[in-house]
Amino acid sequence: MRKHATHRPRRVSMRLKSAIEDLRSHPPASWVVETIDAVFSLDRVVAGMTYAMDSQVRTLNITEGKITAKVQCTDERPHKLQIDIPILSSDDWVKVARRMAVEARIAARLSAGKVPSSLAGMFRDCGLEPIANGLKPDCSCKDKRPCKHAAAALFITAEQLLSMPMLFFELRGTSTADLLGKLRQARTLDAKGQVRAHASIRNDALPIMPALEECLDDYWRCPHSTQHADSSPMPHHLPHALLRRLGQSPMQGKFPFAGLLETIYDDVATNAATHRSED
Repeated sequence: MRKHATHRPRRVSMRLKSAIEDLRSHPPASWVVETIDAVFSLDRVVAGMTYAMDSQVRTLNITEGKITAKVQCTDERPHKLQIDIPILSSDDWVKVARRMAVEARIAARLSAGKVPSSLAGMFRDCGLEPIANGLKPDCSCKDKRPCKHAAAALFITAEQLLSMPMLFFELRGTSTADLLGKLRQARTLDAKGQVRAHASIRNDALPIMPALEECLDDYWRCPHSTQHADSSPMPHHLPHALLRRLGQSPMQGKFPFAGLLETIYDDVATNAATHRSED
């Protein structure tokens, strides 16, 4: 696996410049902050945040499964530390990809360089954690573990992930391209034996409908009272009128594109009707 390039500041020191609220609100940075809150005692969290804000983190390197840093303290030389982040196996990423395949917008967000907040729940559905719990940083200091130097390094790590969210996947042992490939494979496997034949709607038999001139008097009139409009069945109509008007799509693929859209619209309409009846 190709390791991510070392990220070094232009100046000598690194300083936490993002508001903590921003780090807590945007994954995967928020997952790192959640880990800090869970692993470190309150005094270590406060001290680590202070170190990060006061430019005490001199260098920070993020590579596959590892965070290394140098944190200046009261001693003459900065303390060296390493935080091991367990990488996920290929099988683990396949499990995550299969869970991700359920959400239609995941691939689009990843391709746009964004990490959806729902991904944390998908990790946990697979028995995994976005950022491993029970971290055991290895630091050259003599403080009780986990130390404030490690907390400071993790705050800077969160800020790095805020500006470069895709770095999270390399930290956990994969790449965005590899994950998207597994996601495409998962969707293909889920579709086998289950997908319906998306026949072209242009070849469907049209329902018998009255001519427009015969409907002019009642065209704008609701067939039901407004009081019962939400619970009343939809009036008889020509299905997928817009798709029929647009005609065949010039796009070539495994399924007729217009027929594929028809199937999607039908599924959305069915789900909407189900939710409406539940309400």
